[in-house]
Amino acid sequence: MPKFVAVIGQRNSGKSSIIKSLTGCPKSTFRGFVQDRATGRSIYVVCSSPQEQPLTLAALRKIIAKCQTTRNCHGIVMAIQPTVPRVRLSLEGIFQELAISAKFQSSAFVLDPGYDGTASGYSGIAARLSNYPCQCSRLDGRRFAQINAATINAATQIAS
Repeated sequence: MPKFVAVIGQRNSGKSSIIKSLTGCPKSTFRGFVQDRATGRSIYVVCSSPQEQPLTLAALRKIIAKCQTTRNCHGIVMAIQPTVPRVRLSLEGIFQELAISAKFQSSAFVLDPGYDGTASGYSGIAARLSNYPCQCSRLDGRRFAQINAATINAATQIAS
């Protein structure tokens, strides 16, 4: 079963730094496959949240289809802001597609506090995700990105 890992936090909370450490993607705006050349396994990475760089529902569905049909694709890692947008994809819309419709094994890691010390409201985010089959965990964004990436990988085996 493919995996979906969401790194959730406010703007400038360290989401992209953790994802870059976890996947080795080259930059904070990266969207695409990252491949482990030793094993041939790949992960689709959305390093900038859909709330920062628009991602439509149709585009998300294309990404899901690519992951489901790409040999050795282990899943999707995505940065998400916990905002409630009117036009762009919401946290709930993303989890509806990945956890419910596509049946990805889903995990959410909430940066609380973020890198800059601001709180993201972990309990509110966990409540918003309670209707979806996912593991929800809190990460301290003030820690080194590599430490949080190792914590995510230990819990999900997404990059192993």
